[in-house]
Amino acid sequence: MRSQRLLPAFLLSFLALPALAQSDSIFTIAVAPPTAPKDVQVRYILDGSAGLQKSSSIGKIDDTHIGVRAGANESSVTSFKAIAYAPNCQFVTFSVDDLSASERQGQFQCQPLPTVPLQGRADISRFAGKDLQVEVLYVVNWAGRFFGIPAIAISPFTLGKTHVGTDGTFTAEIPDFASDPLWSSFSNNARLVFYIADAQTGARLAQLRVIGGGLSRGGSLKVGTSYPGEIVFTAGSRP
Repeated sequence: MRSQRLLPAFLLSFLALPALAQSDSIFTIAVAPPTAPKDVQVRYILDGSAGLQKSSSIGKIDDTHIGVRAGANESSVTSFKAIAYAPNCQFVTFSVDDLSASERQGQFQCQPLPTVPLQGRADISRFAGKDLQVEVLYVVNWAGRFFGIPAIAISPFTLGKTHVGTDGTFTAEIPDFASDPLWSSFSNNARLVFYIADAQTGARLAQLRVIGGGLSRGGSLKVGTSYPGEIVFTAGSRP
């Protein structure tokens, strides 16, 4: 995990990669191969004299670069802070207090994480006849502490999808986040959310909620160092 430094202030952003010229960016992230820009998920805040700016976005500059835009208020932005993630990689953070004195560039180079297996079982009787998969999301409960904005909520990171057997069982390979250098300071405060989805269309059919167990957090699953035994889920209402 690599980091630079900053001050807090704005909101969030997530990956939807329109074409973008490098001159349009207030910050550029170079993505080292073999990771592709489309695989990097970014959540960030901006600060400046205009306050919160909700028009910000990120875009693909070329096959190895991502650009962060600030929209119409670009000239007022003074600082930038971001969390970046690609599946099975360590988190990368960026922090710039003064963009005017910065090169406005950073790098995302995947440092692979090992994985730990998670065995699950869900009652899928109501979805009989469908080819199903489980989608796993990582909820960044530590974002408020990192960004310096306690109440901030950002979009979760997508970890991946796995096939569901006809008996409702599945195995997900979860990144071993305890091996990430951020674990001791930030990333131990996170949880996993599971959705049952149609494997043909990708449409989410229901959220899976954990039944009991010490790792359960309001139906989601606290990120841990391991996931012993078979975790039993129940399918809730449509998301």
